[in-house]
Amino acid sequence: MTRVLDDFSTGAGIEFSAYPRFQAFMSQLSHAKHRQGLILHFLPRVDDGRMMARLVKGIRVCDLGCGQGIALHLMAQHFPASVFVGIDNDASAIDEARQTTADLGLKNLTFQVKDAAAMEIDSDVSEKFDYITAFDAVHDQSHPLAALRGVRHMLAQEGLFSMVDIDAASHPAQNMDHPMGPFLYTVSLMHCMPVGLSDQGRGLGMMWGREQAVSLLEQAGFSHIQVLEMAHDPCNVHYLCHR
Repeated sequence: MTRVLDDFSTGAGIEFSAYPRFQAFMSQLSHAKHRQGLILHFLPRVDDGRMMARLVKGIRVCDLGCGQGIALHLMAQHFPASVFVGIDNDASAIDEARQTTADLGLKNLTFQVKDAAAMEIDSDVSEKFDYITAFDAVHDQSHPLAALRGVRHMLAQEGLFSMVDIDAASHPAQNMDHPMGPFLYTVSLMHCMPVGLSDQGRGLGMMWGREQAVSLLEQAGFSHIQVLEMAHDPCNVHYLCHR
């Protein structure tokens, strides 16, 4: 709390790793949400069901900001013909993800400690993935536009990008009737904004909203951006983008 209060006066930001208890709590929420909805509700609706068929047949998939890897563990188990890669800059989370992968005996899943904002200059991952996901991860990026450009750089020509993030408007006045507005703005102020300001970052915050999200996706070069609401997850919205 002291570091957060200090950051209000400096605006320097706080590194992601400075919130270990919060990260553990969010991991628990993420685990529960993915176990309930990822395979049963979310993936069957991506690209009108065509993504499920591709996953069954076998494609290359990357999860950006994967944390402890729960989404990837579920996908790797359900789609053994596909190959999965998790990327996150939190080394401790990646260590846990790798241990769980070993415990599960998964051979089609690996994890890497990397900064998403640096991927756009990495020639080794150019057009490498057929499908990329980012679950509540982009709004925490210090350099979100660079991260999104990195995603596009990594996508194959016919690749798809699923960005799932908080559903809100970009202008605070338009969120006056948001049922979880006060809670989400508080979490954003105490965590997402400080994290996003680190490394001289932009500090989007989790309430960056649809308008700003679409604008950044367009700036990153994505085409045919669909903003899709999800009945099984009313707090978030799914941005489905073509390369």
